[in-house]
Parts: sequence; structure tokens; C-alpha cells
Amino acid sequence: MPRPKRHTPTHADGRPLKITFGEMRGVGVRGVLVYCHCGHIALDADRWPDAVRLSDIEPRFVCAGCGSRGADVRPDFDRGNPRLAIKGHRTR
Repeated sequence: MPRPKRHTPTHADGRPLKITFGEMRGVGVRGVLVYCHCGHIALDADRWPDAVRLSDIEPRFVCAGCGSRGADVRPDFDRGNPRLAIKGHRTR
């Protein structure tokens, strides 16, 4: 018997609706990883309010390395690990 498909809530443009920063901090995660197709950067998540969703900030990122707009933002479970940080990205 096939599994029923799970419904994942999405934004109007089809992007998945991710957890809020408050929910993320509630489980002890204090940073995020921002992924562009050319690399990633680790950031402190304290700059965003609890009610903001990780998916709400994804379209705002612009990569300083390749210039592409938009990114994938995920909780950083290994926050503080300097090997993970790649310099040269910014937000607008």
C-alpha cells in the first residue's frame, strides 16, 4: 500500500514554510547557515525576531561571490565551528 503524501505548508510562491526563529531558539539553536549554490555562511540568528520564519528571509539574501539572489536558510546545529563559515556573502 503506498504511503499518503505529506502536505508541507508553503508560501504563495511555492517555497516551503519553515520554522520561526523563536521555535528554533526554543530547542537551543542560536545560529543559521545560509546556502547559495556557490557556498555557505554561518550567521548568528539573534538579529531576527522570534515571529520571523527562516523561509521569510531567504529571498532577501544576495551572494557577494556570484551575485545570485535568494538562499536556503537552515538551523546551524554546529554553530561556532569556524570551518563552516565562508566569507563574502551579504544581505540586502
